[in-house]
Amino acid sequence: MEKMKSVYFADKDKIEVRSVDIPQVKAGQVKIKVAYAALCATDVHMVTMGVLGAKPGIPLGHEASGTIVEIGPDTEKYGYQTGDKVVVAPIAVCGKCPMCKKGMPQYCQNATPVAAFSEYIVTDISAVYKIPDDADLKKYALVEPSVCTIRAMDLANIKHGDTVAVSGIGGIGSILLNMVILAGATKITAIDPVPEKRQLALELGASHVIDPFHEDMAQRMSEITSGEGFDHVFEVSGAPSAANVCLDLVAHCGKVTYFAVFPPAYEMNLNLYQLYMKEASIQTVFTSHYIFPRAINLIERVQTEKIIGKILPLEEAVEAFELFHQSKYPKILLEC
Repeated sequence: MEKMKSVYFADKDKIEVRSVDIPQVKAGQVKIKVAYAALCATDVHMVTMGVLGAKPGIPLGHEASGTIVEIGPDTEKYGYQTGDKVVVAPIAVCGKCPMCKKGMPQYCQNATPVAAFSEYIVTDISAVYKIPDDADLKKYALVEPSVCTIRAMDLANIKHGDTVAVSGIGGIGSILLNMVILAGATKITAIDPVPEKRQLALELGASHVIDPFHEDMAQRMSEITSGEGFDHVFEVSGAPSAANVCLDLVAHCGKVTYFAVFPPAYEMNLNLYQLYMKEASIQTVFTSHYIFPRAINLIERVQTEKIIGKILPLEEAVEAFELFHQSKYPKILLEC
């Protein structure tokens, strides 16, 4: 069988690039030549913390763009052709289980993960979405994380003129910040300890930045919002030290959205009385397959040229994971 390079979860805190067989294309499937695959914090945390139930021995990656190079039997009727540019969802779904029938395919009970850190992806078309023929495949590699941020915006329900703080301006945080700006928010404040990321936030359009390690958060919040707090606070860093701080920053009747994937063993000490006295609410975010068409339409308005910080060849995936831990680049892509 033909071989391809693919990135695997080899052991705790360890990944490796392996040479593996390219799967045969079956009915209802396509083979995609991957152009770019974006590194997500979740990929890293699968290896370091076992999030999403990850175990050694599985292939990694779930944010990718590419071109269809082969179509399985009885698949053309769904409108796909060789040469189509596409992006992929993290999983292929069955469409038949109770969760799929409830309109929540992201929780499909028969899901098949899509291994995006590979030269080729062979997957069911339920995970494949067409993009324009002239699409810049680097830009469109960020469609999947954009889906998650649009899901967050839908759940948060930001109104024009609402004040918003975003904690954590990494890869996904910078995309979310872009979406907050597009939503008509005001007094947009980015919170991050890394100077380069605070500068990126300003370049993306944030009105204010806060260094949580060297500034008084409560005082800065009071200065920016005239003591009222933020209508919406998004926690995107995944740092346990930031979790409770968000409750101090939110306004009366405001909402704290915990977007990040926190360590599986972390339990937040929540003061419900504090929340009650503000009549504030808490929201978490996962994803939704049904948002992909919207994200594809919107990706041209995402400032990807500022968010994509580094592109490395697939063979240097180990180096890419190491760079992630340096928090230097907002989004790292693997060229496959």
